Formats: sequence, structure tokens, C-alpha cells
Amino acid sequence: MGAFALPLILVAPAAADPAAAGATHVGVVEARSCANLGVTIPLDPAQAERARAMLPAGFVLAAMPTMLVETSTCAGAEVNGTEIGRFHLSEAALSVEPPLPIASPRLGEAVAENIYMISQLDTNELLSEFKLGLGYRSELVDITLDLGAPDQLGRLASATAGGELAPTAATAQLTPSLLPGEVRVPNPGIVYKLWTRDAQGRYVVTTNANMTIDRPAAGVGTVTAPEGTAVHRILGADSANGIAFSGRAERFVNDIFVIPAG
Repeated sequence: MGAFALPLILVAPAAADPAAAGATHVGVVEARSCANLGVTIPLDPAQAERARAMLPAGFVLAAMPTMLVETSTCAGAEVNGTEIGRFHLSEAALSVEPPLPIASPRLGEAVAENIYMISQLDTNELLSEFKLGLGYRSELVDITLDLGAPDQLGRLASATAGGELAPTAATAQLTPSLLPGEVRVPNPGIVYKLWTRDAQGRYVVTTNANMTIDRPAAGVGTVTAPEGTAVHRILGADSANGIAFSGRAERFVNDIFVIPAG
């Protein structure tokens, strides 16, 4: 249920106080051995204007707006204590200003990335139903991810997600892994916060903390989306280019909060 970024330094754990007034902790997803491919697309003024029109009330597009399309695969997870097997995720999101203060209960924050979730697609029924019940736009779809050979120079990676809600495809040319294969490093405090609003108008946010990361890589990528989809409407074209990244998280923890609308 979220993206992961590249580590630099270790910081101390955060206190468990979520900070936002009235925030209720409603669930936990803890996944293991996850690999990803993401493409971050800078939005030009016309694309940014279309993105603003798509945001619900209470959300403001970031000053330097981007769209993220990311696909991940995980060896398994616990969804509120229930074990699920291997699954894939595919997410599309817009960078936003944080509508309310909220802190990860797992990790001290050096950097927080706030994103509004256009969609959260996956291949596991229990996980999809949980997200749908919270107010995220989710759908069970076919998802593929091929990261190529991690040590190959100029390696090619690709990902696809089907369905009706937010089908996309991504291709990227990545560097080899920027760390030796046996080296794992702790997250320095980069926390993604995944926002939406539910049918009652409440804010829903997932704090995504990746605990240990390895095999980071970067490059350039292209995202394509069919006409008529939300991603296509924002881009105003069949495809767009951006900065690609990849890596592996040995463990990530999503804590989900619901906050009454103010």
C-alpha cells in the first residue's frame, strides 16, 4: 500500500502520537520482501491545472507538482493480522501539500512525501476489500513487474496494470543497483503519506514506513495510459516521461488513520 524511496542516514523512531486531532488508527498492513518500479513525472502548467481539477476539496497540489506511477511486488504480508501470500500493487498518485498533520508511529521523519491517491490497484482480494472499505479507489487487476538483471548496465524494466480504474504501463532504463547486493541500509526517515477522502468526507491517510532497503537504482522512464482514464486526462497524452527509480524493501509497515472532516 505504498511507495518506497532511497535511504541516506538513520534517525531515531518517532513517538506513536499521530498528532492530527481526532485521528483514529484503523488498520495495519505489514509487508515483506517488496521490490518496485516507480516513475515520477513532473507536471507542466496545463497538466497541473487538470490535476488540480481532479483533487477533492481540502487538497492542494504541491508547489512543484508531480504524478507518481509505481508498481511493487511483495513476497507476503499481514493485513490486520491476517496472512496473505505473494501479491502485486500498482498505484497512481499526485503530490500534494499535507492537508493535516500526521506522524508515522514507526519511523522518525526526516522527509515526508504527501500524495493523493488516484488509485491503488492490487492482486489480493482481502487487501483490495480493506482499501475499498476505507475509501481508497481500488480494484483487483492483473499486474506484472519485470526489473531485469539488477547488476546489468543499462538494464530495462517494465510494469503493467490492467482493469478499468487506472490501467497503465511503464518502461524504464535503470542503472545497476547502486549498492552491492549484500548491503542493506536503514530508512533515514523518508515517510510516504497516502491520502484520500471517504464517502463521509473524512480524510483517510496511510503512513508508509520502509524499514530496511537495498538494491536502489535510478534512471529514466515512460508511463503510458489509455484514453479516458484519469492518468491520461491529467497527462493530456498517451504517454509522458519522468524519473524512474527501483529498489527493494525487506519490510514496510502501513498504518492507516481516519480523521474527521473539519
